[in-house]
Amino acid sequence: KLDVATLTEKSELIVVGKVDSKAAKWDAAKTGIWTHHNVSVSETLKGKHAKTRDVVTRGGVVGTTGQNVSGAGNLEVGTEYVFFLWKDDGGRYRLQGMVQGAFEVSDREGVKYAKNSLAGLSIVDAETLKPTKAAALELKLADLKKEVATELKNQAAAKGDE
Repeated sequence: KLDVATLTEKSELIVVGKVDSKAAKWDAAKTGIWTHHNVSVSETLKGKHAKTRDVVTRGGVVGTTGQNVSGAGNLEVGTEYVFFLWKDDGGRYRLQGMVQGAFEVSDREGVKYAKNSLAGLSIVDAETLKPTKAAALELKLADLKKEVATELKNQAAAKGDE
C-alpha cells in the first residue's frame, strides 16, 4: 500500500482532471488491450502542465475480446480524479501503484474529498510479505494537495542537501 508521500515521490506527473472519454485499443503486437482515458486537466500539482492528458490503464474491451487486469482500475467518464502518474518506456502515462494512483473526487456538503481504491490488489506487509488488510486513503482534497506540496518541498530540500 502506497501513502501520499510515496505516490508523490514516485510519480512524474500529478494532475487533477476529469475523464472526458475512454477507448480501448490493442497494443502494437496485439497481445494486450489498453484503455486510453482522455483527461481534461484543471490543475497540475507536479510536472509540466498540459490542458489534456492521455492516461492509460491495462485491460478493456475491443470488439468481442475483453481483457481484465486486477488492480488496474476502472476510471469513469465524467468523474474527476487526482492522478498520480508515471511514464512507461512507450511514453504512456500510467497510474502509480495501479488503482492506488487515482483518487476519485467527490463533494459532500460543499467539501471536496479524494479517495483512492485498493480494488483488485493484494496488499502484503513489507517486512513479513504476508497478506494484510489495508484501507483505501480518503482525505479532503485540500489536505491531499497540501500533502503533495509538502512532499515536493521535502524532496527539493533533500536534493539540496546532496
